[in-house]
Order: sequence, then C-alpha cells, then structure tokens
Amino acid sequence: MSIPEFTPPSFLNDQDAETIHKRMMENLPPDIDNTENGFPWDFTKPTALEKAEMLEFHLVETLKIMFPMWAYDEWLDYHAKGRGITRKPENPASGELLITGVPGTTIPAGFRFAAPATADTPAIEYQTTEKYTIGEDGTVRVQVTAVEPGIKGNVPANTVTLMMTPIKGITSITNEASITGGTEVESDDELRNRIMEIDAASEASFVGSDGDYKRWAEEVPGVGTALVMPEWAGPGTVKVVVIDANGQPANQAIITAVYNNIMSPDDRLQRKAPIGATVTVEAPTAKEINYSFALELKAGENQETVLDRFKAQLRTYYVEAKKEGVVRYNRVISILTNTEGVKDFTGLTMNGGTINIELGEDEYPVTGTIDPTGGGGSA
Repeated sequence: MSIPEFTPPSFLNDQDAETIHKRMMENLPPDIDNTENGFPWDFTKPTALEKAEMLEFHLVETLKIMFPMWAYDEWLDYHAKGRGITRKPENPASGELLITGVPGTTIPAGFRFAAPATADTPAIEYQTTEKYTIGEDGTVRVQVTAVEPGIKGNVPANTVTLMMTPIKGITSITNEASITGGTEVESDDELRNRIMEIDAASEASFVGSDGDYKRWAEEVPGVGTALVMPEWAGPGTVKVVVIDANGQPANQAIITAVYNNIMSPDDRLQRKAPIGATVTVEAPTAKEINYSFALELKAGENQETVLDRFKAQLRTYYVEAKKEGVVRYNRVISILTNTEGVKDFTGLTMNGGTINIELGEDEYPVTGTIDPTGGGGSA
C-alpha cells in the first residue's frame, strides 16, 4: 500500500532558528539595542533555538504519530490497539524430521535436535513437540519447532542432522523437506497495512465476508498473505490459502494456527466464522521462479542488500500476480528497474525464458534462485 510522504502544514514554514530570531529582534522596542552579539541579541538567541526545535522537530513528529499512515514504533502499536489488533511477534520455524534407529527407542517431548554450526552461524536448535517412539520399521517422523523464533530457524532439506544429547538407539536424523515458517516481528509497514485495511473495511458488516476471512488469517503470527476462495466446494464452504511472511507456502503449524483462530474448535464461543460455514485452510503449491540477469549496482550499494529489496518487492507483487493467475515478465522488469540500488541490468530471464509464467488454481509464485551474474539478452 502506497503511503504519501508527510508534508508539514504551512504554518510550520519559516520556523528555523535564524528566521525566528530575526523576527524577535525586529519586534524589540526601537530604543533597545538589536545589534548582533549585543545583550538582547545574545539573550534571545537560545529561545529562538528552543522554539525552532519544538516546531521543526517535536511538533512535526507529534503530527505524524497522530495518524497511522505516518506513525511508527509504539505509537503505531497504539493505533493498532484501538482497532483491536496487535503487532505480530516473532514466529518459530517448524517442520518434520525423519528418525531411524532401533524399534521401541523413545524420544521424549522437548528433546533437542540441531542443524550443525557453520563458519558464519551457530548451531540452530529444534525441539520435539511431544513424545515419540521409533516404530517396528525402524523409523518415526517427529514434529519439531525451533527453540528460538525468527527467520534463522528456516533451513533447507537435509540440514538438521544432530542430537544435542545422545540417545542410544538412534542411528540417523534428517529433515527431508525444508523447515519453514520462522518470521521476524511484524514490521511497521506490515502492521500499518493491516490497520489501513481494517479502516477501509470499517463500514462492512463483519459477518464472514471475504475481507473478514483474510483479516482473521493475517492476524496469526507467521502469516504474510491470505487468499480467500468462497464457495469453492459448494454453498457455505470457504477455502483460505495461506502464504507465510517469507513469501513461502505456510507450513502445517501455521495452517493449524489459522484454522484454530477462525474456527476455534475447542471453544465455539470464540469462533469467528459464521455458524454453518465449512472452512478449509491450506497452503498453496509453490510455483518456484528462478531469476537470472547481469546486475550493475549504484556506487556504494551492497549486492545482498539490493537483492533482498528485490525479493521483498517480488513478494508484494506475487499477491497481485496470484489474483491475475500469471507472473508477468514486464512487471518483473519494472520491479527490478525500480529497486533501490539498481543502476542497470541486462538479460533478465524467469525460469530461463522471457515470457509470462502462468499459475494454476492452487499454485502460488515463490522466489527460487536469483543469479545476478547471468543474463544474455537486453533489459
């Protein structure tokens, strides 16, 4: 959502210290010395400095925090609280491990596994959510959650291979799929967008509209975007498709949290969905898109930082692309062109081509690899 730049009101023009002090000296009685560095000049200068600071900084900041479109930090939290929502906290990554070993071996609840440390990062720990026992076939699949929340817990497949303390009878450990869903604290921009969506829908009747389901899903920690498909399987049915805050299909833990938030199966008095609604919450099938181009940066820019900005803008665009059912090549060119820090680029390809990428009904675009040293055509 585009936020207009804050423009101070006109009554705050010409309120710098020099202008204020000049007016003060001009308003002195005619028989008072107003020469520079005279006693009246020196005596009034500090007042002009203090007044200028109050008007040019403190009053401007006060005006900004009065409105959610320009508020920040705890002041934005106050706007959110007034609308019945709160800033989403960090969310821990979660996933599944495949454990092999001696049948009957027990893995207690809270037991910790880890992805080994590297030269750049410490070991990342995960703990089981319940007690497990290795089955007769010598394997068991266990659900684990990162001990520390945040994106650091997101790791690729075949990364978690260690036990923090040994258990006799376990012979191998791995995660066959990526561990996902770890997100940082909701940013000001993300919270601001949710506030403004609520304001935009303030005149709607909250009885289970598409906007309601979207809002209910997106207030869950770890959720980035939710798409709503009404009557997808007949009258009274609603499908909520959930993408996490990293732009990836939501994992099972997030999907369950969204379902519980909307349906509250353990306490019907807390249920948000209308009586009679049948709600399905799913993750989309990931449609991975790999990008390649020859990138030229502006002076002083860091490549990793610029690519992170590009990825963030792609995540925002993917919501629109999903609604259209296609990722448009020309839109991606525009996004890369307008990414801060990009001076020029050539030879942009998406999955090796220069054509639009169609999306199936249950597919959602996700960013795969980005090669900024490739490219062979013209941007």
